[in-house]
Amino acid sequence: MTTPPSLPPPPPSSATQVPRPVQPRDREPILDLLRGFALLGILLINIELLRGPVLFDALTADLSAPADDADRIASFLVGWLAAGKFVSSFAILFGVGAALLTAKAWQRGWSAHRLLARRYSLLAVFGLAHMVLLFPGDILFVYALTGFALLPFLGVRTRTALWWSGGLVAALTAVAILATASGDLAGDGSQDPVSGALDSVFDERRQATIAAYTEGGLGEVLAARSFEALVLQTGQLTSIPWLLALFLLGLATARAGVATDPAGARALLRRLALLGLGVGLPANLVLGLLGPVGTATGTAPEGTSAWVALAAVPAQLVAAPLLAVGYLASLTLLALRFGTWRPLAAVGQMALTAYLSQSLIATVVFVGWSTYDAWTATSALTVVAATWALLLVVCPLWLRRYRFGPVEWLWRSWTYRGWQPLRRAR
Repeated sequence: MTTPPSLPPPPPSSATQVPRPVQPRDREPILDLLRGFALLGILLINIELLRGPVLFDALTADLSAPADDADRIASFLVGWLAAGKFVSSFAILFGVGAALLTAKAWQRGWSAHRLLARRYSLLAVFGLAHMVLLFPGDILFVYALTGFALLPFLGVRTRTALWWSGGLVAALTAVAILATASGDLAGDGSQDPVSGALDSVFDERRQATIAAYTEGGLGEVLAARSFEALVLQTGQLTSIPWLLALFLLGLATARAGVATDPAGARALLRRLALLGLGVGLPANLVLGLLGPVGTATGTAPEGTSAWVALAAVPAQLVAAPLLAVGYLASLTLLALRFGTWRPLAAVGQMALTAYLSQSLIATVVFVGWSTYDAWTATSALTVVAATWALLLVVCPLWLRRYRFGPVEWLWRSWTYRGWQPLRRAR
């Protein structure tokens, strides 16, 4: 793989130099704004897996459509406008961040591969702790693994990264469509003994999980979390090639200068916004029929046509990232026109701390208050709104006195091999 001329490889002496992190004053506020937007939006999906045992309903193909009109509308809107879009946004921004760190490392004579490897190693640890203690659907662990898969691509040119990104998505979409068509459209609906046994196990785990989260002790809660994490993370590992494609898209975006000079890329951003929203919004309508849980687990609710399930495959793999690009481009244009909304940018600057905080708040509400399996899709949105309001207030207040969020501070200290100053100078 070749190295872009604008990003020279590090000199031989780079291994002896201790890198220093980007200072808060040097951050791009629009990137923080985009991270905050993606961070808050992803809670719309996570809350569905936190509020009740819908995971087990999906695993046993017993996922029913909402019976209440309000829940049907909420489920459709979240599936249409949110499911797959914010995880795609995070993946693209992850690639942007990797490109910016690589550029800075090579300009200063550091080893970008070592720097990012250290960064991703601790991110994997955060993910493991997060999935067992707070949210079994954690995305940090699989992002860290995908980050290691990204390392060999750090030196590729912009066009090469785009080709790899498009090729991966095209290949994955073709394979997924063929697999879905052969399984759903050609199947006879019969159930083999292994599937029946698994359904029995999942039914038992469903009841045990409800009991653990409503009346169990810490040991029962951790055991239930661990089982859910095992199931969800096994499924998420299969998404690494798709995530790598989005990482590469973000890498190419940064290499093209869109992240470092958004004002100079207005024309491109307008085209991306029109394409992403104009094509992405109608193309994602089918995901509204699956709802957030169906989209997240790849399981269609009962009574859903096999053709809807088949059409949802390209929607998940292609249309969802396309709409995510439309969101990011549109929000960037708004920020260029009206300025950056500081509370949302503050959430983005503390994205890792805020992500873990969202799960902590939800765990307190659903497990700590023993209200698990007592919330509907609509009522759970009140928890989402309250969490958003809290983060939009707390994050700016924290950053008035401190340079980073507490988890970001620990992450940076590990990455740069030394304790970083946390308090702001007076």
